[in-house]
Amino acid sequence: MTRFASDSRLIFDLGMNNGDDAASYLARGYDVVAVDANPSLCAAAGERFARDIADRRLTVINAAIWDTPGEATFFVNLDNDHWSSIDIGWAGRDNSRCSEISVRCVTLNELFGEFGVPLYLKIDVEGADHVVLAQLRQIGRLPLYVSVEDCRFGFDYMETLAACGYDGFKLLDQSTVGGMTDRATGRPYPRGSSGPFGADVPGQWLPYPAMVAHYSSCVRDREGNRLAPRTRWWDIHCTHSGTARAQ
Repeated sequence: MTRFASDSRLIFDLGMNNGDDAASYLARGYDVVAVDANPSLCAAAGERFARDIADRRLTVINAAIWDTPGEATFFVNLDNDHWSSIDIGWAGRDNSRCSEISVRCVTLNELFGEFGVPLYLKIDVEGADHVVLAQLRQIGRLPLYVSVEDCRFGFDYMETLAACGYDGFKLLDQSTVGGMTDRATGRPYPRGSSGPFGADVPGQWLPYPAMVAHYSSCVRDREGNRLAPRTRWWDIHCTHSGTARAQ
């Protein structure tokens, strides 16, 4: 039977980018493992979080999350580093400029084996989110909370998460995060950050069928037609609601 890591004090930040999310988790007292394939962003995080790294509260890993270990080609977007990806189709959107580099690859199972299973797994790895979710299906003990950046494969993401045993879902409109405050610390969430997770995400946990109905009424329909303006974008959050209610 799948068990969920409700007693963990660890958060995994997959797709660290500028480190704003990691800073939020550290401020709440969590230890953090932050992964990013962009060496420049990892170097900047090394300077920004030097004390947390020295105190062993933060580990920054310069690697791409993938389904096999080894090396892969990674495309750093020179116009918008949020779009950098192992998939050139994602990285090079809108004819933006990219630089090609070679990066180390790590798997989710490797990370869990080395650092432990986190309470919360944030997934925001352009073009590789489905790779992370597929690996969750092969792992016996899972994070209590998971979020993944929505895209045109949102229905597939939710189906995979439900198959893993997650039965409570929320949608977080990322365009509103810049106006939110972390209720635990009083710190405002920076615009562009992932914002709250778990019980702090506004709204009630929806069972999988209700979430699918909600998503298909406000984000995109089953044919892939986008229903909302481009100024709005979402993260899909999930939990094992029975375990979450017991906390």
